[in-house]
Amino acid sequence: MRRAPSLSRFLARAKLLAAKGLAYRHSPPLLVRKVSRAWHRLHTRSRYGRLLATGHFLPRIESPAGDRLFTVALPVWRVAEDHLRAAIVSVVNQSYGNWELIALDDASPEPHVRRVLAEAARSDSRIRLLTRRTNAGIALASNEILAEARGEYVAFLDHDDELHPKALELVAKHLSLDPASDWVFTDEDKVDERGRHLDPCLKPGWSRHLLLAFNYVSHLRTVRRTMLERVGGHRAGFDGAQDYDLALRALAAGASFGHLPAILYHWRTTTGSMAAAAIAKPHANERALAALLEHVEAFPRGGRSAGSVVLSNASMFRVRRRADPSVSCAVATTGEVWREPPSAALGPVSPMVVTGLSPSELVAAARGRGEDIIAIPPPDGFTDGQLAELVAVLQVPGTAVAAGRLTSHKRVSCSGWIVLEDGTPADPCSGLHVADPGYLNLAMVPGRRLVPPPFGWVAWRSALIDAWDAAADAPEGWRLAAGWHRLGLEVITTPDVRIRLRGPAPHPPASPPPPDLPRTPSSRLALTGALP
Repeated sequence: MRRAPSLSRFLARAKLLAAKGLAYRHSPPLLVRKVSRAWHRLHTRSRYGRLLATGHFLPRIESPAGDRLFTVALPVWRVAEDHLRAAIVSVVNQSYGNWELIALDDASPEPHVRRVLAEAARSDSRIRLLTRRTNAGIALASNEILAEARGEYVAFLDHDDELHPKALELVAKHLSLDPASDWVFTDEDKVDERGRHLDPCLKPGWSRHLLLAFNYVSHLRTVRRTMLERVGGHRAGFDGAQDYDLALRALAAGASFGHLPAILYHWRTTTGSMAAAAIAKPHANERALAALLEHVEAFPRGGRSAGSVVLSNASMFRVRRRADPSVSCAVATTGEVWREPPSAALGPVSPMVVTGLSPSELVAAARGRGEDIIAIPPPDGFTDGQLAELVAVLQVPGTAVAAGRLTSHKRVSCSGWIVLEDGTPADPCSGLHVADPGYLNLAMVPGRRLVPPPFGWVAWRSALIDAWDAAADAPEGWRLAAGWHRLGLEVITTPDVRIRLRGPAPHPPASPPPPDLPRTPSSRLALTGALP
């Protein structure tokens, strides 16, 4: 017989739900969209559970796992006994056997913590136990584990979460195919208090812009130990956002990030946990925003920087660094009428007459220019705010193009194209309501594309020319996309620029995409309605 929840537990849940609702008080339509998405996921939960049980979310990697040693770092403090035991068992039951588990008792007040950890260390020689007399917090506790680690890579596990049984095996196989990766991150889901799996987070591939919007490289994160040593491990004072801060500092130090598309981490949702809602720990958002602003201010170019929390309960952020006032811009125009745009805090803004907006025509015109940025405006031109936003997005290192979303009747008509696994071009935002946060709010943050919309975007002039020259073997419609991909540059669509579309929605390039462009599994989109 199930015991009724206590009054205190009920009040805690009610308080958390109220706090989550208040986070949307500045945008009521967004709350409506969020609730409708949650209702949709509730009805697809049973289907997700069946797919998870059959291994649907595990890729087939035709590569040997090798024998590299992994260190699993497990800092422990104030955790329920059954949750701690489940975390340890999830490591012991790994299909890959070459690991060590270092658990640190960070002066936990509960007596069962030391007892459970001691039992685990006695039962398996691969488990080591460290203890502290005073509580240090998760950042410094993790650093003490790193100081004792012997593995080539360190996998981080929270004391109440669980690893999939094949987690280390698949990470090892992934590293065999991509040994240059310093930081491997995987997909994840949540486990509620009844042990039910829900809310699968099917993540996009690596994108610097997405990392600047939310910490999506955390679970499961497996990091090269020498990279952790290079950046000095976690920083004190960033507890709650220590993993976000670490990722940003690793990126600044030149770390290579790789995504393993497999649900290998199960994040437990308990009242007051970050998995239940980030708003439960507001200090974490404050520290994350501080780390983001510090990272953005270290960009090699750009002017004033600013940032804010977009959604506190989802830990979504918006950070921008405006363009340096000395940056110049050429705006393409096909007619003799020149609509001079506002400066948007830029340097000189001048017209660039083109015969058409095809890729070859744009690149040919760009070769004869001296400006830093080439802008392809909508028929009515850019507003001051639109141009400023696009150029600010362009300041992120490794960005080639920043585009807006074309909208019609409060729906997204075009946001650029990706390529599905069968080679079909797809626009993942097409038809989305402009106020819809999208699956896991990904529509609210910049999204990576291969091809931008036909207008409403800006690009570095050098990125246009270099990409065109780097992909002479690709069809014209995909030549720039192939070049940007080969050069490791990003094409970004920002939801903060909405361009009204009066005519029909544009079509993707008619020619088939080259085979070396990255594909997005269509099954992942079909299950969740997710954005790539």
